[in-house]
Amino acid sequence: MLSTLCTRFRTSLLSYGVIGSNSTSYLGVFAASFSSSATTVLEKSDKGTSFTVSYLVNSCGLSPESAIVVSRKLRLKNSERPDSVLDFLREHEFSEDDISKIVRTRPETLLSDPNKTFLPKFEFFSSKGYSKKEVVSIISSDPHHLYRSLDKNIEPTFNLLKTILPSEVSVCASKHQWVSLAKNWESVITNLGLLRHLGFTDSQIASTLKHFTEILILKPERFSSIVDEIKNMGFCPEKYTFLFAIRAMSRKTFKKTWKQNYKAYMRFGWSEDDILNAFKMHPNCMVMSENKIEKVMDFLVNKMGWSPKKISNCPVVLFTTLRREHFLDVLLFKFCWRRD
Repeated sequence: MLSTLCTRFRTSLLSYGVIGSNSTSYLGVFAASFSSSATTVLEKSDKGTSFTVSYLVNSCGLSPESAIVVSRKLRLKNSERPDSVLDFLREHEFSEDDISKIVRTRPETLLSDPNKTFLPKFEFFSSKGYSKKEVVSIISSDPHHLYRSLDKNIEPTFNLLKTILPSEVSVCASKHQWVSLAKNWESVITNLGLLRHLGFTDSQIASTLKHFTEILILKPERFSSIVDEIKNMGFCPEKYTFLFAIRAMSRKTFKKTWKQNYKAYMRFGWSEDDILNAFKMHPNCMVMSENKIEKVMDFLVNKMGWSPKKISNCPVVLFTTLRREHFLDVLLFKFCWRRD
């Protein structure tokens, strides 16, 4: 490649009359100098990359392939700072797998000052009653917590949970909600405010936080739009199906899935009212796979002889697992029932 570049460079100089045809020796000196400098730079670069990759593999437990990828974002000059980071994490009971995940997710962790950047967050969690194991669970599930602001993110998230849940013990027990809430706590506050406006009690709010975290982190505009839509469909906020409907309609593929499933149910004799009735009773019936619908409906309608109307009034049967032994048991029951 270097030879080609030199040839092109010489041709350009000749064409513009910068050098004569007998100036090859000068160009050779230039090429040799250029080649020597490039080699030196490459050697230095390779040396730095080699040390980084070696450290990532031997000290952080990364595979050679992962280490090469990470080394593109990270350059280690020596092991002093990375060693202090690893010592800190191990002292706080992070496993080798946890450490590998953190390094892969946030390679710059190895260049951080653990006492300045990480320790205040660990001390905060400890002061609120979290065990070391629980802190490890929170951090390893989302290593970005290591870099989130204590004042602007982590503490407000804790205070948010504290206002919703009955005690700090409950807040500590809700460690799995930290990952989503810490990134979206402003949206959560707005969406919870809307639910309270609809009449949700403290216990309902706490239950929503525990079981429906994914709907609370929706953008407030989208959350409000979905709430308005399902209210217009006749859903009652006091019923648990209200939250299931929000979850179903918040899916990115909901409109496409709705159209597919709507047609599938219509093929088996459901009316539009039957479909809406089933959706209000069990919202997940409109987000299950079209293939699952066809199999269950075929079995219930054509094998069992159930009327489509009966199924729409009890949509929970759509979630039956159809195994071979189930087919045999149901057909035997049907035969005995007819015989009697």
